Amino acid sequence: MGLFNPNAFFLSDVNLLLQLAILVVLILAVFFKSRQNYLKHGATMGIAVTLHTVLIFSIMVPSFASLVGTFGNLPWPSALVILLHAGLGSLVELLGLYLVLAWALNHWNIKVCVGNKRFMNPTIILWLIEIALGTYVYVLLYVPL
Repeated sequence: MGLFNPNAFFLSDVNLLLQLAILVVLILAVFFKSRQNYLKHGATMGIAVTLHTVLIFSIMVPSFASLVGTFGNLPWPSALVILLHAGLGSLVELLGLYLVLAWALNHWNIKVCVGNKRFMNPTIILWLIEIALGTYVYVLLYVPL
């Protein structure tokens, strides 16, 4: 039984709450970037990516694995949205890990950030789309329409 919906699993609700918390952390990181406080920006993004990584492997991957056998029972648009969420989420995770690791290994060298800037805006935009898609997947799976 979920926190928000009796049809949802408890961990699905916890994941949704933590994804919204990650959204707040992302907004904070963008704020630090706008203030040109790159050290806080990088550290805050590191927190967001780390929490996101933990949630992916502890909740989302097992949840996705349990759905794989039931895709035939879902309407095709729902299965497509879930697959899109998984694929795009994997890309966002890889981009986020790359950017945070590049920063962590060279946080004293601003040229590293400048060199990766072309990946930053697409990553944050894709991540925001991912949060919206994930919320939609939650609705598809647990909210009776």
